[in-house]
Amino acid sequence: MDLITLIFAGITLLFFVILVLKNIFNLRKACAICLAVTLTWVVLLILYFLNIFNDKIIIAILIGHTSLGIFYLWEKKVKERTKLFRLPYLLTSILIIYHILNGFVISSLYFILGLWALFFIIYLFKNNKLAKKIIECCRRW
Repeated sequence: MDLITLIFAGITLLFFVILVLKNIFNLRKACAICLAVTLTWVVLLILYFLNIFNDKIIIAILIGHTSLGIFYLWEKKVKERTKLFRLPYLLTSILIIYHILNGFVISSLYFILGLWALFFIIYLFKNNKLAKKIIECCRRW
């Protein structure tokens, strides 16, 4: 069996184990898919740092899924006006993943900090048209 199929099988097995554990411990809010994917990339990342596993691509894809899941969860929980920060938040999570897997790049950190500052300035003047357009850009139709 090739590596990617083995990883898919592991995620599937974890999914069903987590479903059973959710029912036993009455954990309704826990997402079995999210937990299975997250546990998989955590184990693979540990194996990567121990030089046992070397496929950064699958680790990056799985971390990206967790990152996007956290993004959607954050988006549901925050007030409408705070959704202005979607782009900086999303790019920050991508930067963190990149730094974990490929090393630290100072210029990207400066860019992200500048982006947060720009969006914070826009937030301070949140009644302007630009802020409203940024918030409206990602509404689910």
